Amino acid sequence: MTAQRCDTTDVVRDRILGAAEELICTRGIAGFTLDGVAQVAGVSKGGLLYHFRSKDSLISGMQRRMASRMAEALREAKAGSEPVLQAFVRHLRRDYERGGRSFTPLLLARERAEPCEELRSLLACIAREGGHGDGNGSTLLLLAALGLMLSSLTRLPFPLPEHASDLLDELEAAAGRFGTA
Repeated sequence: MTAQRCDTTDVVRDRILGAAEELICTRGIAGFTLDGVAQVAGVSKGGLLYHFRSKDSLISGMQRRMASRMAEALREAKAGSEPVLQAFVRHLRRDYERGGRSFTPLLLARERAEPCEELRSLLACIAREGGHGDGNGSTLLLLAALGLMLSSLTRLPFPLPEHASDLLDELEAAAGRFGTA
């Protein structure tokens, strides 16, 4: 495969993944169909199936992309000596403020028997490196941060959007304390 074809393939795959995230954010899980994703991505269903052979494969691709983005953000944080859990909460906040789109693969977790290995490993790493001692406090913070994101994505009435920023401030401050304890 030539470099140009590889680049084009990556661009199309990325466009399909972005379309899937958008579709989930705008139409919910019930509106997440391969036909819908293909339409939003501007590709034929056959083109979508060329890149992702099934809905399960597409969900896996979304989870891998989410894990890759988070892993990169956390590598940058570690390089700058920032606590991992605090960096995760900061990453989550930025995404939350932009509509939470990159965390939409979490809504599809029950559609698969297991989340992709990259996502499982990343979340275990955040819980492990995020705190000291037995890690229960860091795991609680991790779950609280993810819960806040999921409540936003599912449009639950609590917390109110105007309170979410305060909650994220508290989570980020607590995560920083765990990282320096």
